[in-house]
Amino acid sequence: MAKRGRRPKLTIARAKEAIEQAGGIRTIAAQKLNVHRSTLHSFLNRHPALQAFADEVEEVLKDIAEAKVIQAIRAGDMQTVRWYLELKGKDRGYVRRIEQTGPGGGPMEVQKKHDLSGYSDEEIEQMLAIAEAREKRDALKKAEVHRESRATLKAA
Repeated sequence: MAKRGRRPKLTIARAKEAIEQAGGIRTIAAQKLNVHRSTLHSFLNRHPALQAFADEVEEVLKDIAEAKVIQAIRAGDMQTVRWYLELKGKDRGYVRRIEQTGPGGGPMEVQKKHDLSGYSDEEIEQMLAIAEAREKRDALKKAEVHRESRATLKAA
């Protein structure tokens, strides 16, 4: 007996057309098909030939984009030239350099020194005790992990 009910939203032909129109972008293709992106993803996983088609459409789009970059470079678009060299010319020294300076153009302060003058001796002692306890706890955790990994290696 034939199944009755509504026609499935997804068919290979409809999915193929939507993927081609979307340039291989799965989210846009899913929107064109009125399905959730994960639904299209599952459908593609069940149809390897359709997945290969989607991948190929995406590769063609990349080829078109690369061709446009080459055209822009040949046309003398200096912004594209700089972008391309920063991306692909690192082995030739084309890297974006960013100079960071501290206040007044001086060196950056890497480690901030805290002003403890507002704390009492007891508060400083408490902070020191907390810091020492944390260091001890971290050292114990590290030692435990080391023991466990050695035991695992011996068992193997």
